[in-house]
Amino acid sequence: MQRREFIATVGAASLAVGHLDLSVASASAVEPPPVSKQGSSYSAIPTADELAGQWMSFGDLHTLPTINNTAGGCQVGADLFSVQALTFPPYCQGGGSRPGQHPAGGVRIFDYSPQFGSNGTLRVNGQFVATAAFRWFPYQVLRRASIANGTLELESATRLRQQTVLWQLTIKNNGPRTQHIEIEAHLLAMISNLPDGWTWDIPRPNDPHDFTATIADGNGALVVSDTRTPASVAFAFGSSAPEHLVANAAGGIAAWKLRVEPEESVSLQVVMAVEKRESAAIADAKNSAENFSAMFHQARRDWEETFTAAFQPGNTLFSGHLPALETADPAIRRVYYMSVASLLALFRRNFPVAPHAYITVSPQYGASLMYFWDTFTWATVHALLDPVDMKHMLRRWLSLNIHSCYAQNMLTGRGVGPWYSFNDFVVFNQFITYVRITGDAAFLEEKISGRPILDQLEQMSLWWKRLVKPYSPLADYGAAWNLLECVPTYTHVVVSLNAANVWMMRQTAELRAARGDHSRAASLRQQADRLAGEVLKLYVSGAGYWNTVQPDGARIPVRHCVDFFTVAYCMADDLSASMKREMVEFVKKQLLTDHWMRALSLQDPAAPESNRPDHGPMGAYDAWPPFTMEAMCRLEDWSHATAFLRRCAQTTAEGPYGQSHELLTASADSPVRKALRGEQVYNASCAGAFAEIIIRNCFGVQCRLDGKLDVYAPGSPRGFDGILRNVRVQGREQSIRSGQTGLTTVEND
Repeated sequence: MQRREFIATVGAASLAVGHLDLSVASASAVEPPPVSKQGSSYSAIPTADELAGQWMSFGDLHTLPTINNTAGGCQVGADLFSVQALTFPPYCQGGGSRPGQHPAGGVRIFDYSPQFGSNGTLRVNGQFVATAAFRWFPYQVLRRASIANGTLELESATRLRQQTVLWQLTIKNNGPRTQHIEIEAHLLAMISNLPDGWTWDIPRPNDPHDFTATIADGNGALVVSDTRTPASVAFAFGSSAPEHLVANAAGGIAAWKLRVEPEESVSLQVVMAVEKRESAAIADAKNSAENFSAMFHQARRDWEETFTAAFQPGNTLFSGHLPALETADPAIRRVYYMSVASLLALFRRNFPVAPHAYITVSPQYGASLMYFWDTFTWATVHALLDPVDMKHMLRRWLSLNIHSCYAQNMLTGRGVGPWYSFNDFVVFNQFITYVRITGDAAFLEEKISGRPILDQLEQMSLWWKRLVKPYSPLADYGAAWNLLECVPTYTHVVVSLNAANVWMMRQTAELRAARGDHSRAASLRQQADRLAGEVLKLYVSGAGYWNTVQPDGARIPVRHCVDFFTVAYCMADDLSASMKREMVEFVKKQLLTDHWMRALSLQDPAAPESNRPDHGPMGAYDAWPPFTMEAMCRLEDWSHATAFLRRCAQTTAEGPYGQSHELLTASADSPVRKALRGEQVYNASCAGAFAEIIIRNCFGVQCRLDGKLDVYAPGSPRGFDGILRNVRVQGREQSIRSGQTGLTTVEND
């Protein structure tokens, strides 16, 4: 799908690449103090405002910021008021977009699909006012604009509290004269309750005739109800009630006339509550409007409490906790905590399938799905933070039959999509990670669908044999859609998944040996060694990358990062010293950039046909940089890997990590932006991969089946000083220190 392009030239703050200015300055309501974090282990945990992005001009963004809470999320629109793609599963917003005229001319459409819908627009003195600059916070989005030759400054703050959207608009008169202002909020609320049909695409409503709008609560609320599904939306207003409120079609108009004296600021508050019944929507909206300040501040406290609990041993929200990172290195500190904050934007507590869910993307697409592959990218984080949830999730996934789908719908529990080639590896890996982190080896003896889990893991490790074709002793994983989707040469026999098969058989052998089945373990190791030999034959000598094998026997080299980091993870000990050097040099010269990386080399012949931001030559899926960094370390280039990790902090000036970031030019110093084209989604759980790699690589957290912490490469200095506190492995709390001589561990008292 194509996005209509328009480059705006707006006199607003823009991102200076390579500079992180995270100061907070806003005309929004003064906040109460952040949640207290008692104890030394929490001293390093940043506040929500510390994690905020920079002010970004309209013209500098490729996609607009989003807001999330544990019920759902939405994306802000191009004006100061609208939100789009609002999704509180099973409630979803539709009805078409309403792009506005930007001061620079033309129309900038961020919502390239009209199915996302909008809640309306804001007009000042009869004119649409386009936002000049945006700023993302974990709990809100701020939008700014100015009119009347700059004498009127407008700033809106948008937050979510449960299933209610909260807006506060502040208008400041910087001019020498009193100004009279007419404000109209054009309201639209096409929101339906649709429990079925959720896949990557969300079944959003699109016909305004299916909705009715009425005035309720003594002219104090506008109610829009869906005539086909049990869904109602109520708009209510804070301390300044509108002078006029009328209903029309699937919405209405609220209007105010304001008198603003010189140097004076005035504020308006609007709320929109989503519920099943009209009476409940009115009650929620009215309560939020009457107690707007408390609800507005509580939205921030809700996020602070969730974020703090994620690092607090013995918290009552998660079944585990993450380690707290203490370091004077600002870039690594920011990468770690922004990774966790980005992941928690996908934490949901409103799905019927499980009390906790970590959905893969939100809010434009797939907002009820947990994908096997994406969830794998933060498996260690999952096992540390919420092991009870992870265990339930793994049970569900085996019950689904992972060879018939690629994700689970958390609204229905059913599998979604066709089989995906990475399923065996990523699901197997998550079982292994769970057992090693928690020590719950008995879980492998549990029967799912009548068979012990360990037997099913062995089946996954050997599934490749069903895919062997006559032209190669390695497994054939089919067409591009089963693999990287957009790289036409990355098909059939690919190195990454065949290396993964080697790793899975060796892991299964270790599990069998731990149970005394040494004969079976020896057989699996022998098969793994033979397969490893075949994998190594696909290396392009002296080049640092690998061949695919096609059904006609042709070998086609592909310069992609997935082969690099998967082989390094699964078969590092099988590689020669020269192969390791060549692989790292290939990545440094052809994939890494000054501020991000490309998934596919520009020198790959398939690059012109593979131009998608996540897997092509002009950007990368957000899990690929941390995985690439880990692979560089496994191939013994720690210094360049750590420098690369630090550079990845720069992208968070725009906001959280997400599905992918895009390079704006082909040059190595290209600016980087969150991607939109190719149906890239603003929030994605693969953001947790940065924290994953800092835990398991920078601090070497790996575990043996005998219950001991097996720190990876403890004698290799990581290139920064810091301590990872409260690492809970198999019931024991430990801390790991990174220093000039490598890693040391300390038992917690």
